[in-house]
Amino acid sequence: MKVTRRSLFGRSVSAFALAASGTPGSGSGSMTVRAESTPTGTSPSSFDAIGLAEQIRGKRITPDEAVEDTIHKIEAVNPRLNAVINKLYDRARQRIKNGIGDGPFSGVPFLVKDNATIAGIRLTRGSRAFRDYVPDRTAPFFTAIERAGFVLVGVTNMPELGIIDGTENVLYGPTHNPWNLDYSPGGSSGGSAACVAAGVVPMAHGTDGGGSIRIPASQCALFSMKPSRGRLLPGGFGTPPWPRLVEAGLSRTVRDTAMYLTIAQDPGATLPRLDFVSGKSPRRLKIALTFEGFAGQMPDPQVRDAISDTAGLCHELGHMVSEVKLPLDQPKLHAAAKQVASIGVARLVDATAKARGLARLEDGFESRALGVREDALRNGPFDVQIAAALPILKAGTEALDRFFQEWDVLLTPVVRTTVYKIGMRDQTRFSYPELESILRDYVAYTALHNICGTPAASVPLHWDSHGLPMGSQLSARIGGEATLLSLAYELEEARPWVHKKPAVFAD
Repeated sequence: MKVTRRSLFGRSVSAFALAASGTPGSGSGSMTVRAESTPTGTSPSSFDAIGLAEQIRGKRITPDEAVEDTIHKIEAVNPRLNAVINKLYDRARQRIKNGIGDGPFSGVPFLVKDNATIAGIRLTRGSRAFRDYVPDRTAPFFTAIERAGFVLVGVTNMPELGIIDGTENVLYGPTHNPWNLDYSPGGSSGGSAACVAAGVVPMAHGTDGGGSIRIPASQCALFSMKPSRGRLLPGGFGTPPWPRLVEAGLSRTVRDTAMYLTIAQDPGATLPRLDFVSGKSPRRLKIALTFEGFAGQMPDPQVRDAISDTAGLCHELGHMVSEVKLPLDQPKLHAAAKQVASIGVARLVDATAKARGLARLEDGFESRALGVREDALRNGPFDVQIAAALPILKAGTEALDRFFQEWDVLLTPVVRTTVYKIGMRDQTRFSYPELESILRDYVAYTALHNICGTPAASVPLHWDSHGLPMGSQLSARIGGEATLLSLAYELEEARPWVHKKPAVFAD
C-alpha cells in the first residue's frame, strides 16, 4: 500500500524529541507518582478490579464489605458528581446472598450505563421518552458480565440516546468531572467514567458508538478500549445496517480491561479468540502518527504536544514511529456513516413516540435527536440512503485494513482540544446546528474506528495546564486488541498513572 509519510522534523524518526509542554503528567511535568502499575493498600479503593477479586477470594474482604463500601462511596460523592441515577442496592445485597460464583471478577461491585439491557431494571437512555422503560429480558453481554461475578449496584448517567459527547440531559442534569467539578467528564459514558475516576468502583460498563468510552476515559484519566466489531456479545437486540456500537468498559489499570475483554466474547465471532493479555510483549511495533482529524482539523497546541510526547515515549521504548497521512477520504466516509446513523435515530424516535403516545416529539426528546431525525427525513427514502452509503463504508473499512497491514498501530489524539466546561453540551442552550458544529470540531479522531470496526484505546498519559487529563488514542487492525494491550502495558509501566487521584475521590 502506498502511504504518504514524512520524517518528523524533516529527518529520521530516531531524532524524535520529547515535547516540552511542562504540563502536569507530561514527560517534563512536575507531577510525581509511584511506579506500581496496580494500586496497593488495605481499603477496597486501593485495588483495581482484579486485585479486589483476589482479596475477596482470599477472604481478606467479604463480598458484603465490598458492596457496602461502594454504597457508602456513592452516597458520599454522588451529590457532587450526579453520576449514579438509579441505585440498585437491594438487588446487589440479594445477589450476594444468592452467591457470587467463582468468576474472575466475583464479588466486585459494578455500574452499568443507562443504555444497558437488563430485565427488571429501569434504564432510560437519558431520555424523558424512556423515563419509565424497564426491559423484560437481558441481553447476552450483561448475562456474561454477571456470570463473571460482577455485582451490579447502580446505573450511570449519559446524554440522551448517547448521541453527543457530553453527559448532560434534561431528565437528570449534568454529570461533573471529579478532577474539576466545573468541567465535563465527556460522553456518552460520562457517568461511568466519573465513578471509576472518583474511586467509587474499580471498573464500570460503557458503550462506544463514536468515541463514547475513549472520550470520557481521556477526560477522566482512565484506560479504555473499544473492542473490534463483533468481538463481544451484543448488549441489545436487533441488527443495524452498519453496526458501530460496541459494549466496553472503563478502568484504572490495563490489566482490568484486558481481563474484561475476555469474559464476554461472542462464541460466534469470526475473529480468533482473545486470551488474557497479561503484560507487555518483546515485539517492537511500527507506529503511524497523525495529527489530522477527519475533516482536516489540527489539534490544540497542548493536545499536539501531548501526542508528540506519547510518540517520543514509544520511540524511547524501541518502537518505530513515523508521521503519516491516512489514505482515506474521511469526509466522505464520515458523511456516509452519519447518514446511516441518523436513520437509526429517526426510526427510534418515531417508534418510541408511537409506542408511548407522544403528542409532541419535543415532550420526549431533546434538540439533537430531533435535529438528527429531521436530517434523515430530509435526505429521502431510508432504504435508498442506506443502499448509497453501504458501499462507501465498506470501501473505507477495506482501505483502513490495508493501511494496518503495513502499520501495527496508529497514534492520534482522542479529541481535538482540552476538556470543556459543564454547559457546553447543554441542548437547552445551543441549537442543533450549533451543537453539530461543536461536535464536528471536537470529536475528530474517534468515530473512524467505530465506522471501520477497528479496536482503539485511550491511554491516560498527560494533563493540561489546568490539571485536567488528556488521553492518547492507539488503534490497530480488526482483531488487534492484544497488540494494543501489550503496548498499553509498556506505557503504563513507563509513565504510571494509577496513583494520581482527582479532587473528588472516595477513599
